[in-house]
Amino acid sequence: MSGGSFDELDAARAAALAEGARFVGVLEPVLRERLRAGVQRLRVSLSDVAARIDEPALASEVDRAIDEGVGRVIERLRAPEVWLAPLTAPDLLTPERAGWSIEVSGWIARALRDRRRADDRQALGSLDDPANRIWVAVAGAAGPLDRVLEEAGFRPGRRRMGGRFGLGPRSLGELDPSGALRRCWKGYRSAYGRLIALTSEGGGHPGHGSPTRSTG
Repeated sequence: MSGGSFDELDAARAAALAEGARFVGVLEPVLRERLRAGVQRLRVSLSDVAARIDEPALASEVDRAIDEGVGRVIERLRAPEVWLAPLTAPDLLTPERAGWSIEVSGWIARALRDRRRADDRQALGSLDDPANRIWVAVAGAAGPLDRVLEEAGFRPGRRRMGGRFGLGPRSLGELDPSGALRRCWKGYRSAYGRLIALTSEGGGHPGHGSPTRSTG
């Protein structure tokens, strides 16, 4: 890999991380508001919850649980490796391809197929794809709230996306109707796609440092 290619790869990695940091900055207040809205929805839907959740001691615990849940997500998403390798199980995402024409030489077909599979394994979908490590972190934000409510004696529902009480986000549209996070995600996907393209050309991995530069 040439010196220019090394620099290009480093710049692409920095761009992906910068877009990730921008996403986190937008996410924090949005996620906090979503959890507060979830608690309010629970108050409205269950009259016995409304009376108890307004008790000063429990209300204070709920506020702390929201802070804890948001804080955990933000801390997780500040880790660079999440943005350089955002898929939970990339090898499981490779789709089957139709066979290559018999006019294509066997070794060329294999090389092209391997390249396309590598690209497919690292291709990003929507933010709320459950195979996305960023969304897995976001969707777990209600964990501390679930614990506080269970300890207070409330009976949770079945475990599902959004937590036992359904207080966390279950989709991107539910999390951020304004579309601000969707725009941030689009910017990150573009930067990450560029990084993957350069990494594939160089035979490396986006989560690793640049290959060793040749000094010879």
